[in-house]
Amino acid sequence: MKFKQYDIVRLNGVLVPIPESCDEFNLRRPASGDVATIIEIYSNPPGYELECSDSDGITQWMMAFRSEDIELELLS
Repeated sequence: MKFKQYDIVRLNGVLVPIPESCDEFNLRRPASGDVATIIEIYSNPPGYELECSDSDGITQWMMAFRSEDIELELLS
């Protein structure tokens, strides 16, 4: 499936090692089931930059993932 910028997606899983370090864009590590927004689309290699925020709008993590790692989140 091809996603668009600003689509809301759910992280299926984390299949690659994630660094332990935290910084201003990564307050915690991504986890399966996290909901995030696509903020950038990459073509070579293909992938998506995702931003996951908490209920107050504070960025929890921002990281690139492959299309296989995410699915469209349908909000009701």
